[in-house]
Amino acid sequence: MHPSLVILSFAGVAVMRVVQKICSKKVSNAVAGKESFRYGGYYQLLSTLFSLITLLIVGFQGLNWQTALCALGTSLFLAIELFTGIEALKGCSLIVSQMFSVGALFIPCIFGIFLFDEPMGVWQWVGLVIFTVAMYFMVSQPKTKEEKIPQKMSLKTWIMLIVGLLASGGTMVVQKVFSVLVPNGNTAMYSCLMFAFSALFLYLTYFIWFFIEKTQKKNTEIDNAESENMDEKTKWKPMPKILLICGAFLAFAVFVVNMLVTELGKTVASAVLFSVSYAISIIITILVGALYYKEKITWMNIVGILLCVGSIAMINFL
Repeated sequence: MHPSLVILSFAGVAVMRVVQKICSKKVSNAVAGKESFRYGGYYQLLSTLFSLITLLIVGFQGLNWQTALCALGTSLFLAIELFTGIEALKGCSLIVSQMFSVGALFIPCIFGIFLFDEPMGVWQWVGLVIFTVAMYFMVSQPKTKEEKIPQKMSLKTWIMLIVGLLASGGTMVVQKVFSVLVPNGNTAMYSCLMFAFSALFLYLTYFIWFFIEKTQKKNTEIDNAESENMDEKTKWKPMPKILLICGAFLAFAVFVVNMLVTELGKTVASAVLFSVSYAISIIITILVGALYYKEKITWMNIVGILLCVGSIAMINFL
């Protein structure tokens, strides 16, 4: 890929990250429990439709077992990452969760050495370590009296964090595998299958959860107050309008990001591709929070951004 196209692709990722962060922030308090899976299934289904439209334009070629297998693997990792992320946040702070997500970056870098013939120099490893430190500074926020951060994380929380880290890293590895295994593969076909599988897994999880709650209600003797509460939980409700709108914008943003990152993976080394992608995501989060939601930028955030820029320079040029 020509250097100018690489820059434009990363710029496109940055723009779509803005859309993602705004939509995610707007719906963050509107989804919880099984509704997270229904909302996830909804926007993944819309992403599938965007992929289908793209296929109508570029053609339906490229459907083979390698593409289907990579799409299935990616969707499984995404579903696991969503579930473990939700469960982990019940027992740890957002900063801890974010740091484990950043730790996933090392997985494609390590696999890149053995699978993709992408050896890393000493300074690139140093850059990744500095990048990890930068992430800590960038996601750090001053504590408030309302925050309830557990004093000690449970075994379950540790398991969720570790499994989520592996799933996030697995997503990046499979994405890179597709780029290398099928160098001339149809990215739109891969995206379409991936989003379709992901939507299927998420909706399946939602309906299983919904069915379990219904079954528990029938088989449990409870008083009137608890019965009303269970009726409310197991009652089928259409998604609020805000979720439908934000989900549509989020679906388009996720679709574009996946297309661009997958295409970049065909020519850009894993260490560069995913470190830059992570950096864009975190910096955009800070800027959107400050400019759109008037959230405070701390001195730690500024230090983190400077360290991040320095680490990316080391990974790319040393």
